[in-house]
Amino acid sequence: MCEILIKTNCPHCQSSKVVRNGKKRNGRQNLLCRSCGKQFLPQYRNRGADPTVRQLAVRLLERNSGVRDTAEALGISRKCVLDNLCRHAGKICIQPAERHYASVQIDEAWSYVGKRKKGKYWLLYAYSPQKDEILAYSCGGRSAKTVRELLSKPEGVEIDEYCTDHWKAFAKVPPPEKHTVGKAHTKNIEGVNTSIRARNRRFVRKTTCFSKKKENHLAALDLMFNYRNRRKAKHHTF
Repeated sequence: MCEILIKTNCPHCQSSKVVRNGKKRNGRQNLLCRSCGKQFLPQYRNRGADPTVRQLAVRLLERNSGVRDTAEALGISRKCVLDNLCRHAGKICIQPAERHYASVQIDEAWSYVGKRKKGKYWLLYAYSPQKDEILAYSCGGRSAKTVRELLSKPEGVEIDEYCTDHWKAFAKVPPPEKHTVGKAHTKNIEGVNTSIRARNRRFVRKTTCFSKKKENHLAALDLMFNYRNRRKAKHHTF
């Protein structure tokens, strides 16, 4: 069987091994990438369906562009931007790279979700200063339940020491023999908090930049922490 190679690159993997692969129901030519196995069209009538535009939307969101800014810059709808955010975040899994950590610092931040000045939503996350890595995070109320959920997430990981501030909920969950309290022991994660505020406007302009839905808020956190863990060697403050 003879295959005709098309002079175009795959928008997913940039491979040039692209062949014709039948036609869509509307009669438009369909293309197939022999390298990654994904199908696409030579041109898209709807910009939001173009894989290249989708990738650009994710990159802009990773670099702290707002949903409206991204939609305006790329000429697509806000719904399309949010759909891309949730779709990409659904493929992300924040997992510790190691099985043992000598010391882990935990801190909290908050923003609004759903309603301004009423829907306060807390973020707790665990950070390894030795590896410069976000290990896990949890969201919810400012309670021991959220702390317990956070500590249960790094499954199969041995942690020798938990460093926190004097927040009461922290005293109820970590084992006392592994728990170290004091601002002097959380200086590293405070620096990460600063970079989070610089890279996610949900934690800075809280009354004007907040997610209306929890799933969008969690998707934005997945995107942010995954990006930081991937880029930590190149950009300390991401």
